[in-house]
Amino acid sequence: MENSNKIVPPHLNAEVYRTDTTGTTTVSYLDYILIQKDSSVLIGCSELTGRYWNGGASVYTDIQDALKCHNGTKSSIYLTSGTADGCFIGNSSKVLLCEDSGAVSIWSTTCDAWKLWNEDISAAEHDDAALAVGCLVPEKEYITVGGDGNVKIWDINEMICMTNYNAAHSRAIYSVSVKSNSNTIFATGSLDEFITLWDQNVSKPVLDLVQNNCGIRCLQWIDENRLVFGDEAGVLSLVDARNPQEVTKLTEFPAAVHKLVAHRESHKMGVCCDNNIVSVCSVSEDCIANVVYHDRHMHKNYVRGMAWDIKEDNVLHTLGWDGTIQTHNIVWE
Repeated sequence: MENSNKIVPPHLNAEVYRTDTTGTTTVSYLDYILIQKDSSVLIGCSELTGRYWNGGASVYTDIQDALKCHNGTKSSIYLTSGTADGCFIGNSSKVLLCEDSGAVSIWSTTCDAWKLWNEDISAAEHDDAALAVGCLVPEKEYITVGGDGNVKIWDINEMICMTNYNAAHSRAIYSVSVKSNSNTIFATGSLDEFITLWDQNVSKPVLDLVQNNCGIRCLQWIDENRLVFGDEAGVLSLVDARNPQEVTKLTEFPAAVHKLVAHRESHKMGVCCDNNIVSVCSVSEDCIANVVYHDRHMHKNYVRGMAWDIKEDNVLHTLGWDGTIQTHNIVWE
């Protein structure tokens, strides 16, 4: 680092710092990717430097457009904080974003040539970062969970928090997953080591499905009864809601499991951890997991987001803090 030759009177230090633009180049740390049924792609990122902690999201017409146009320097939506999760609302012209500031915001664009995105409405009711979102009723009711341990159910048409499960967990909630074929039942996983089952029609938790021996980082329903979850110890496990006393250890990874993404038509599960490795596991009916794909070379930094391709069943797209989007061709029987 070069020494500064400026002699600045003490009372002007703040002004010099405010106007100094050296070393403010931001780097996009890609955090999540979602692919809509019409092939539209949503990518969210954080842009962190010593002076600025911003973020943003980009929307592309399809994955090929994202691979071609994404360069980590231009976002469709600019945020004043990072974003850990988001989703499409109905079609590709409207999105919901969870922000590190605790805000939940809705953005939309018109079908003009400029494709400018505008913030329709925002509500900052989480007391810490909003970390994950789930959909109960498409285009109407959505769940957000946050670092404050709260669970909130939103009517997004009015942007009103219909139900607030205050202190639902005693530590940050990293994941939420809505039960298959249900619009009222969902599960949350927290660093307080619990997985809790909820019903929107009930004001209290329905059941603590799991009390783990370390924090829960991610979870995903793979059918109407079985839930797969990953924890900070790197263990991937399965629990059946019909028999929650029995938790089956599926496999173990060398780092904390960060995210799971279930294949829509098979019991294949994409897994990424706090490293640069991408894995795909096959979970059988008798609760045995086999790793059918393993890559440690495509990404140069932590892998953060994954999404299965809409058109190609055996293609998994991933992104991470190296700022790149990678495509994995998975071979299975």
